[in-house]
Amino acid sequence: MRRHPHRTRWPAAILAAAGASLALLPTSGAQATQNAATRAAAPGAPGGQHVLLLDGSQLSIRQLPSGGQAVALRPAAGPSSVMTLRIGNRVQEIPATVLPYLGRGLDPSLVDLAALKRTESGGRLPVQITFTGRAPKLPGVTVTRHGPGSERGYLTASGAAAFGAALAGQFRSDHARASYGQDGMFAGGVTIALAGAPAVHVVKPRFKLHTLTMAATAQNGKADTGDAIFLLNEDNPNRFSDPEESFSVFDHGTAKFSVPAGHYWAIGDFISFSANNASERLVVLPQFTVRRNRTVHLSERAATSKIGFTTARPATLQQTGFTLIRGAGNGTKFTFGFFDSGLSLWVSPTTHKPSVGTLQSFTSGQLTSSPHGTNADYAYNLNYAGPHGIIPAKQHFDATPASLATVTENYVQDVPSRSGWGVFGGFKPELGFLFANVYPFKLPRTQTQYFSANPSLAWSAFYFEFNGFANFGGGQSDAFRVFTSGQQLTEQWNGYPLHPQPDVQLLTGGLGSAVPSFVSASRTGDKLSLATTSFSDNYPGHLGNAVFSNKSPQSGSYAVYQNGVRIARGNPLFGIKPVQLSAKPSAIKFVLSDSRSGPAFPLSTSATTTWTWRSARHPGATVPKSWFCGFTRRSLQRHCAVQPMMTLNYNVQGLTSDGRTSAGQQQVDLDVGHIQLATPGPITKATAQVSYNDGQSFKPATVTSLGGGRFRIAFSAPAGVDVTLQVSAADSAGGSITETIVRAYGVAS
Repeated sequence: MRRHPHRTRWPAAILAAAGASLALLPTSGAQATQNAATRAAAPGAPGGQHVLLLDGSQLSIRQLPSGGQAVALRPAAGPSSVMTLRIGNRVQEIPATVLPYLGRGLDPSLVDLAALKRTESGGRLPVQITFTGRAPKLPGVTVTRHGPGSERGYLTASGAAAFGAALAGQFRSDHARASYGQDGMFAGGVTIALAGAPAVHVVKPRFKLHTLTMAATAQNGKADTGDAIFLLNEDNPNRFSDPEESFSVFDHGTAKFSVPAGHYWAIGDFISFSANNASERLVVLPQFTVRRNRTVHLSERAATSKIGFTTARPATLQQTGFTLIRGAGNGTKFTFGFFDSGLSLWVSPTTHKPSVGTLQSFTSGQLTSSPHGTNADYAYNLNYAGPHGIIPAKQHFDATPASLATVTENYVQDVPSRSGWGVFGGFKPELGFLFANVYPFKLPRTQTQYFSANPSLAWSAFYFEFNGFANFGGGQSDAFRVFTSGQQLTEQWNGYPLHPQPDVQLLTGGLGSAVPSFVSASRTGDKLSLATTSFSDNYPGHLGNAVFSNKSPQSGSYAVYQNGVRIARGNPLFGIKPVQLSAKPSAIKFVLSDSRSGPAFPLSTSATTTWTWRSARHPGATVPKSWFCGFTRRSLQRHCAVQPMMTLNYNVQGLTSDGRTSAGQQQVDLDVGHIQLATPGPITKATAQVSYNDGQSFKPATVTSLGGGRFRIAFSAPAGVDVTLQVSAADSAGGSITETIVRAYGVAS
């Protein structure tokens, strides 16, 4: 096997494994609590982050409170294959054209999601380049600093697309010779890393090593050259955890490894981007033993099971997914996810369960009514769990109407836009890491989504109002929910007015504990934790997404008062830090203001909400495992008392797809309640006022009680105005809520 003389060493920490698959990321302190907890409900929600990959793919990443991540991908142009590798809490997102160059000209920091989140800002991917010869001219890279043998620079979205196109061309050339990182863009010892990537110290092994030769034949029966092989220790990954040695490529049919004795498993990844038969074939060797020098054979022809789906309505397969979760003997969880678009995906079936650790596979697919996935009128979101211990031969699935749930999605949009939608879904073992493609569509519109229905399968849909890098984000994301076979639902997305909403939990049992929700108002001892998500709509579970753009800036402020004295204030965009209260029972007031500006968001431009309630210590209070209220050093914090924070939900009758109603008599149905898990007092009253001049003056509206916290607001509005709403409500325990939403919705001219 050819070796690149200047390749970087991969840090052993990349595969340093945490014991549990859903272990908490090593963050601490109030800010870490807020960052994870406040925004845990929806992919792309505020607190998520938008980053670039080297090939031009764009990601929206959100940290899950369980320690996992939810990643929405806008792939680069053309057929794509992306591999997700999660070991412990470390997640790497690796395009197929990038994979063989890792350690051979490209540093692993470029695909490390945690490193990308820390380093990227302003839509730029900062890189550092080292070389031994002349300074290279790399496509798409803007160089900002020159030095002897090194440069610094960055890639923008367009620059990354140019670099990715050049890399794809080089991949096709290098694949036939297994010459990755030796010539072309990488000639002269060129190595590209994320700016600021740390140097790596290699630790010498303390045990005897054996030579393991992995021998492979290609689909044509000849010795394979250019395809990838992953080798991992199944007893204890820490004994063989340096990815430079755990990953290699075949050259003239072999790849050699130096390994300690023990049990191993391997995945051969055979990929072809040929125009007529683009494919990826995965050959899994679930377990074999190394006691001395030996050779292990695998053949691309073993991948005989092609993944496919049959649907009742005509649909084009847009994305195929195959996820393999392997539990090591010491409890470490490996997750390999392969997600292909524009390529057929084949896997090798297995018949014997491994004797060490666990194994389970999951097969997923997304199909749309449109051939290229754009402006789909309907889509299928499918996921199937394989049996424990083996990979089944049958990988073609019949998505019968009786096995699906049907959801009619009505998207309200005040400014017509080119947008993007996606869906996360997984069985409990998959919920540590979630992946979704983002598909373009125009808003406003109505779309039908079909979902695999299974009591052990959770789904979370989301969409962005704007799907361009310069103005990316907005829209809503759903909480995770379970569908039943034959179920039919209608959801309204972005239904105005938009305002702060609490997190909700729609899952129970093991699924709920796998994706716990953050309590929006809780007290642990004398620490008060608060979190809501701004610009959320009124469908239970929908929370507002961040806007990754300076063209539509978002701003805000918050303040907390105890017995009339302000004890905390700040900017909610950076998280609301836990607030220290006095030990005595007291009256709490929480004031939150959020606003966003720009022509992209003419309606629901700002909301100011004030909550009040009585608070006291409850030392023995706890919340269920499907909830949490903070972090301890080793786990989620569940010892807390839920505060009786009140909630409002609006239903504007006659609201059209552009967020407006007809002039004349207006009717807004109002639901007043409390956050989940709270012990509420009955709702006693509600009042409302309206304004047609952005809140400069108000007039009262008629409010009629319908019972059970439900009210009807009525007033008359002239044509061509924007309605500003101000609503107040109270409960019998002395709690209250007052909310003013500027330009809550519009009235047609």
